[in-house]
Amino acid sequence: MREMLVLQGVTLLVALGVLLVSAVGVFHPMVERLRADFEERVRTAHDLMESEERLRRILEESPMGVSVSRRSDGRVVFANARFSDILGMKREEFVGSYARDHYVDETQRRAVLSALRRDGQIDSAEVEFRRKDGRPFWSLLTIRSTQFEGEPVNLAWIYDITERKAAEQQILLAAKVLETLKEAVMITDSTNGIVFVNPAFAAITEYARDEVVGLNPRVLSSGRHDGEFYERMWGDLMTNGAWSGEIWNRRKSGELFAEWLSIVAIHDAHGRISHYVAVFADITHRKEDEARVWRQANYDALTGLPNRSLFLDRLAQAVQQGRREGKCFALLFLDLDGFKAVNDGLGHAAGDLLLQQAAERLALCMRGSDTLARLAGDECVLNLLGVRDRDEPARVAAKIVDLLAADSAAIVRFQ
Repeated sequence: MREMLVLQGVTLLVALGVLLVSAVGVFHPMVERLRADFEERVRTAHDLMESEERLRRILEESPMGVSVSRRSDGRVVFANARFSDILGMKREEFVGSYARDHYVDETQRRAVLSALRRDGQIDSAEVEFRRKDGRPFWSLLTIRSTQFEGEPVNLAWIYDITERKAAEQQILLAAKVLETLKEAVMITDSTNGIVFVNPAFAAITEYARDEVVGLNPRVLSSGRHDGEFYERMWGDLMTNGAWSGEIWNRRKSGELFAEWLSIVAIHDAHGRISHYVAVFADITHRKEDEARVWRQANYDALTGLPNRSLFLDRLAQAVQQGRREGKCFALLFLDLDGFKAVNDGLGHAAGDLLLQQAAERLALCMRGSDTLARLAGDECVLNLLGVRDRDEPARVAAKIVDLLAADSAAIVRFQ
């Protein structure tokens, strides 16, 4: 009996040992797996926390404003520092406010909501908001629907484009000004190829924009200016950065026209010339008016001869030249005898015709350097330049008498 009890005890111990060994073999891998799963969960949670922290830092340091608002009531539940800066308010003031309160007006808000309902998102839409102090500003708005802390939200990005919009307005304004200017505007690149002309350019030169873009402005050259003129012009332009002056050019039809031209050199950020801007106005009519006024002031309207003013100016030049170069000149004064009788008997029209015929015949006796002027009435004076001796004026006078006496009803007397 004792031996059986001992045997049973040993058997029980062996069975317990076998069970213990089996339990260790079965449960140890399970325990290891549980411990590995626990450690993995811990690492995942740690990585998730680090990822969330990195994401938060990225959002905080983003140059774009980022905000999160609940879709249920529109309240802002998150905003980065840049979003608050753009609005000009503290983050504590912005978080908890309603997103709809920051649109510039109800029209803008409804347009955004309509696009969001239609497309499910907003991509870089130009939307106007209002800062805390009431000033409106333009932004690029992007919205995505997502989940935040277990509830549906709208994730919004804004980028302040107020300065860009202002620059665009300035560019549009400048373009409008160029379109409406009466002066022609031509812009060339650094190689002097035309890149832009305004409508006034086409009106003045008769060249359409497509006909001149890419060409050199010399297509307008009139041929009236020599190479020295253009060398001086470009020298001033390179030295001073600008040039202005009067120049003659040629229209597409071949007609010459005068213009007042101003050229300015435009430099890039590195100080190199990138463009030239030329502005010019057609002054042909003004030049014609000036020439007409000058002629009226210096020439006799009836005979076309120089008047007293121009004669005195040329006489002064002859005196200066004579003193400087030792050259002689002579003056011949003349009038027409019987001129009053022609006026009284035949009328002033006949007298005017007589004066015109006498002027034409006198012009035949002159050289290009001489000056024949009408002083008043039938009184004229002839300035002979480069006289070599005393007999030369007498020879000229005799020639004049013979020419006027031929088939002439007037008697010519020299004084």
